[in-house]
Amino acid sequence: MYGALRSGFMTLLLAAAVPLAGQAAAPVGDQPIQSVWKPQEIRYSYMGFTAAYGCSAAESRLKKILLAVGAHPQTKVRANGCYNDRPAKNFFISITTATPVAAQDVKPSAREQSEQALIEKLGGSKAISAEPFPAQWQTVNLSRDRKLDLQPGDCELMQGLRDSVLPKLSIKVVADGVQCTPHQLSIQTPELTVSALVPVPSADVGKPVT
Repeated sequence: MYGALRSGFMTLLLAAAVPLAGQAAAPVGDQPIQSVWKPQEIRYSYMGFTAAYGCSAAESRLKKILLAVGAHPQTKVRANGCYNDRPAKNFFISITTATPVAAQDVKPSAREQSEQALIEKLGGSKAISAEPFPAQWQTVNLSRDRKLDLQPGDCELMQGLRDSVLPKLSIKVVADGVQCTPHQLSIQTPELTVSALVPVPSADVGKPVT
């Protein structure tokens, strides 16, 4: 009987230790990484079976998402193919942006001519500095970001972003719940969680102006 009680007591101790072990193993934020801006231009087509967007609405939505995953504030999104900006299910999207990459992965030579042309589109060297800056890997749950205000009807837009844009920006998909059914509007917001290298906010951000 004593052996049975002792065994039961040990089982309870082990069960209680599981949550503590889980907490101890929780990942901590990575240290800041010296990074530089990498300019890119991405073109793809939005093909929706369910949701239609005016081009300006699609541009605004996509830019907000890109900024949330670390894209430069000067990012430009252009959509073409909406007659008088009326909602359309098929249009072309062009994204000109810059995202952080680890400085150690970039050759110290001068920027290539193609990259320099993209920098000019984004506002020139004054806007996109070549100087390294601190950035940090962050896990971003896009569906829970209230500023983005994603809706169930955004499934196909998120699907295009996941397939045609994020891989080219070296943004890793951590959890993918984007499952779109043609001609059927879901009742749930598309779930997409990513890991992205995001600039560390300046120490001056949020300080009162004196």
